[in-house]
Amino acid sequence: MNPFSITTPRRSAGRPRVLLADEDLGRRYALAETLRSDGCEVHSASGHESWLSLFKSCLTEPAAWVSFVAAIDPDVVFLDIGQSGALATLGALRRHPLTVHVPVVVLGDEAHQRALSTALSLGAVRLIHRPFGLASLRPLVDTVVAESPPRASRTGDECAVLEVN
Repeated sequence: MNPFSITTPRRSAGRPRVLLADEDLGRRYALAETLRSDGCEVHSASGHESWLSLFKSCLTEPAAWVSFVAAIDPDVVFLDIGQSGALATLGALRRHPLTVHVPVVVLGDEAHQRALSTALSLGAVRLIHRPFGLASLRPLVDTVVAESPPRASRTGDECAVLEVN
């Protein structure tokens, strides 16, 4: 096991924290840059190598995703339903007490119709069908955050140790 230590940065007032889970680098980059330019704090696999290796291992390990999401403590998760293990990941997030409160928005296209329907039954709060307009992302984030139940307050200085195979 390789332990990763992640310290969650302090939250910026009025800046929703978004976690992007998409294997497609180009799509992830476009989503991240759009959300950042709209004032969101974005976490994704792009960037630092240790994040990338952790992210890749989490794609196939739903339990690792629970720890990863709990450590980031996002206001919203965008999950690409087309990646391997996405439904298992969503199920694990919905079942675990550390992540049950985190709203998950699922992204997919026509080829993923069945998986999108299943995602709703597993607890996804919204489905986004590709292609979609990037300008609609920030209003969607604001709506999802506003509709979410109140969260326990955290300072963002907590440290989680993730053990990933």
